[in-house]
Amino acid sequence: MSADLLAEDDASRRRALELESFIVEAPAGAGKTELLTQRYLRLLAIADEPEEIVAITFTNKAAAEMRQRIAESLERARGGVLPEAPHKRITFELARAALQRSAERDWHIEAQPGRLRLTTIDALCAGLARQMPLLSRFGAQPATVDDAGRHYREAARRALDHLEDEADESGHAVAVGAALAWMDNDAARLIELLAAMLAKREQWRAIAALDDPESAIGEALKEMLDEEMQQVAATLDARWQAPWMPLARFAAAQGAQPDGPLADWTAPLPPDMAALPRWRALAAFLLTQDDTVRKTVTVKNGFPPGKEFKAQKDAMLAALATLDAAQVAALVRLRQLPVADHNDDAIVRALARLMKLAAAELWLVFREAGEVDFGELAARASAALGDEMDPTELGLRLDWRIRHLLVDEFQDTSPTQVELLERLTAGWSGGNGDGDGRTLFCVGDPMQSIYRFRKAEVGLFLRAKSHGIGGLRLIPLRLSRNNRACAPVVDWINAGFPALFPAKDEALRGEIAYRPFVATRDDLPGSGVAVHALLADKGDSAAAARLEAEQVVAVIEAEWRADPQRRIAVLVRARDHLAALVAAIRRHPAGWRHTAVEIEPLAGRQGVQDLISLTRALHHRGDRLHWLAILRAPWCGLRLADLHALAADDHDATIWSLLADDERLARLSADGRQRALHLRTVMAEALAGQGRASRRRWVEDAWRKLGGPACLVDGAGRADDAALAAAVGRRGGLLQAPRRARRGGALRARQPRRRHGQALRRARRAG
Repeated sequence: MSADLLAEDDASRRRALELESFIVEAPAGAGKTELLTQRYLRLLAIADEPEEIVAITFTNKAAAEMRQRIAESLERARGGVLPEAPHKRITFELARAALQRSAERDWHIEAQPGRLRLTTIDALCAGLARQMPLLSRFGAQPATVDDAGRHYREAARRALDHLEDEADESGHAVAVGAALAWMDNDAARLIELLAAMLAKREQWRAIAALDDPESAIGEALKEMLDEEMQQVAATLDARWQAPWMPLARFAAAQGAQPDGPLADWTAPLPPDMAALPRWRALAAFLLTQDDTVRKTVTVKNGFPPGKEFKAQKDAMLAALATLDAAQVAALVRLRQLPVADHNDDAIVRALARLMKLAAAELWLVFREAGEVDFGELAARASAALGDEMDPTELGLRLDWRIRHLLVDEFQDTSPTQVELLERLTAGWSGGNGDGDGRTLFCVGDPMQSIYRFRKAEVGLFLRAKSHGIGGLRLIPLRLSRNNRACAPVVDWINAGFPALFPAKDEALRGEIAYRPFVATRDDLPGSGVAVHALLADKGDSAAAARLEAEQVVAVIEAEWRADPQRRIAVLVRARDHLAALVAAIRRHPAGWRHTAVEIEPLAGRQGVQDLISLTRALHHRGDRLHWLAILRAPWCGLRLADLHALAADDHDATIWSLLADDERLARLSADGRQRALHLRTVMAEALAGQGRASRRRWVEDAWRKLGGPACLVDGAGRADDAALAAAVGRRGGLLQAPRRARRGGALRARQPRRRHGQALRRARRAG
């Protein structure tokens, strides 16, 4: 199999350099950046102008890496030294052809690298919207935010405010009232529901725009249920059902359900929703309420005690023992399927209207805040282009200027971004032959889609592979090399991962089957995969985390003793899984040096807690808890005896007013009085200057005058406090209210805590 995969890989790489439109599956470590570089250089060699080629990535880092690869390839080609590696030779020849084209067309790309158009998809959307401000409805270009949750909630609250509309000609008040009645008048719950729907509005915007959305939703639900039933029936087919029929009839006749759905079961159950009650009765017959296979049957299940019924009972238990995992999963799925209920049509209609209303309010919220999310940015960029039947001037101009599009990480595209690609390529007919010479080249790995929070859908990759993008067909290619891992690791993954992935591709569900790949690196001594099983109490997650951390530390220690210069990486599914491990590594007597960038919550750092207290105290003079906290912070350091003398006998006055009382300060020790006076002077100056500078500068200036930087022991602490200070200055004020103060736990340490030895990193694409 390895030889076949390598042969397919070689053929795909050669084919990918032809002037046609392709979609390429490239697993991690396959060298897709090199392939994209080669494709870009190949297009440079035939383009009339470099601006005809646009390469789109998803991160600035990826765009910068590709730009650097192209620049280095051109530089090597100018040097004339032929590389030894075969794939580097291909890049060398392509770069030399690109340089020759540059000389022919007088591009001077070596002196004008800015003519190479390599950008992120968000930057592209922002540029398109900026060029047509009226059509995009942006006007001044807004900022783009990763987390627009507060805007979604504000829009949802404004939508519910329409309940008070006196002249409800639009029907908004009726829709809000119906939705609230359905939610038992729980407005907070309805706001959260609408906010969640606004975050996914790309998925329902088209349906909500219809005149009869409930019919469209009903049809979509029926189609999905029919497909689910077809899959269940394929697993629980007629041959599988046959042995259960007499057993089900026997159980029903013995009193379990004499008039039940299975009492007259003599023919295979059809795969349609009308038969769902009978399918569910079958699931209840075979499974417990906990969705596990029955280990025994009793008179309650239709199998009375007695020798005369022993044969049927033994047959039932023997048949239950043959159920495999796929069959059990299908039975469980039958229990989970919803039943279409036309009584819900009215609430569907109300929610559809309410979602449209919330989406309209969201646009107003975005305009007021001067911020948008990525979905809105892409939608407005598409609006600036127009459509195939009515393109805008910008769309016509881009259609003339752009002849080749390259899209990296295509598995992470969202529906709106795919719509943007459809509009950019509207009217294209492909590469050589009967085409117009314009090409689209998409590369990605559907097995490692990670941007669901950005509304990415891996099903879009599968649909593009099957049906193309818009009217443009894409030729599917596949790469199978892995240039990063050794064969023992890759072989272990190929053996185990197919069982973890779905059995086949399903675009509707966003499911992708596993694709095997081949290692091309030489084996390293001791390379392979070892599994360490841990037994822990399921209910004690903290103990389980500590046990896991101890085991990982033991493995690291064994590796470190074998080779103290070795670098070790720990990969986890989520950063929160590393808290116990980071603490265990920090406590280890060997004093390993490790990096845990953006892993540890900032809220756990003492310096950060002190800065939070300072910010809260500055914002509210009556916040007694945080005023006492800043008196205990290292920059003041009052002893408990001095704190007691200052505030123990007066629980009504603010700490600030007590600090302003010279007689009360006289109760403190000489050292405590000096410390309190310094803090009073700095805080008085800060409070007097409130509102004269930005929130960040205001808080940071007070922190510096108090001596905050001198209290940090290393660069990590300074970077942490700088990160939090930046958050203080963001729109909305991170620490302006208790609810926002708790968000400090979402911020992560920016710099590593350095000791001796290894590297600890979070795997952003684990699995």
